[in-house]
Amino acid sequence: MKRILFIIATLLLSVPALAQDAENGLTVLMNKHGIAYSSAQLTPTICALCGVPASPDCVAQPIGFIRTAAKSKPTMEKALIFCPDATGKFLVDKYQADWKPVYDVSTYVVTSANVLPSVTPVCFGAIFTGCPPEVHGILKYNDKYNPNPIKVETLFDAFSKAGKKCAVIAEKNCSIDLIFRGHQADFYTTKNSEESVATAKRLIQENNYDLIVCYDGNYDSTMHANGVFAEKSLEAMKDSIRYYTELVEVADQAWADKNYVSVFSPDHGAHDVKAGKGTHGSDMACDAIVNFFYRLRYNK
Repeated sequence: MKRILFIIATLLLSVPALAQDAENGLTVLMNKHGIAYSSAQLTPTICALCGVPASPDCVAQPIGFIRTAAKSKPTMEKALIFCPDATGKFLVDKYQADWKPVYDVSTYVVTSANVLPSVTPVCFGAIFTGCPPEVHGILKYNDKYNPNPIKVETLFDAFSKAGKKCAVIAEKNCSIDLIFRGHQADFYTTKNSEESVATAKRLIQENNYDLIVCYDGNYDSTMHANGVFAEKSLEAMKDSIRYYTELVEVADQAWADKNYVSVFSPDHGAHDVKAGKGTHGSDMACDAIVNFFYRLRYNK
């Protein structure tokens, strides 16, 4: 049954994903690659699962088959979102055996297109607002250094309005650590991905937050320096897989009396620009297509 759900998530290519019919910053890569879903659908989907009204700014719609499947189920009380930078679908396709632990803890996998340019602040801006870049305000990489670069309400603001607490955990001065400042979340700044994951585990166990976001930039850093398929880069990919499954294990224990959703949610993929150097930002499939792994855990 789980494998059938994976196939459904990947093959439903005629389902309308967005509130607008005209091409915009969310649909351009969907149309180019024939992908039915946008990475920006994470925000309205999490809101729908958790019974939180999405922001009026949100352009994207919840993922239809996930919302339909959850309608007869209780509302999710907790949400965990793990953000591994640059771990695009191209890695999942090439190293399927390595990705089995993520499949094993997931309910659905949703192949999604991101936005242009396919760089971290632009992509995560879309993911956590449900808006295209021309609406959320970050149009290029260096916009992340602008004061208050996200111009619309975020997933964190929507949760806060619903009386829920959010935590954002990320390495110092990375995109996620910078672009959401001023929005309604508690920020935990760390030295590296390992510390971010340790912090996320602690916050899950302390049980004071309704939404926890944990960023992992290790694969992105290593592939830029060594190439996307270098041994060091692949070790970082495996670390991302391990980090997520460990977080799920902690959440299963700490939230054993809660219904919760967790998501493995990359921002973009990558490609080699020359020997030993990886990059991203293009409209190529390796940069533009990501797999989002959703886990819906019902404990009551």
